[in-house]
Amino acid sequence: MKLVALAQTKSDVEAMNAIFQYFDPDIKRLSKFIRMPKEDAIQSMKTELLEFIMKK
Repeated sequence: MKLVALAQTKSDVEAMNAIFQYFDPDIKRLSKFIRMPKEDAIQSMKTELLEFIMKK
């Protein structure tokens, strides 16, 4: 939760990278079930995660 708070309030790039690293295995696993190129699926999920975190 501290990483999310840092990412939201201070736009801390290191905190956001740590969050992405935490969710990276799940994102890669889930990208297999999306009918689009793997790289596009991963990018879409990371974008959605970023938007979700930045909403307060």
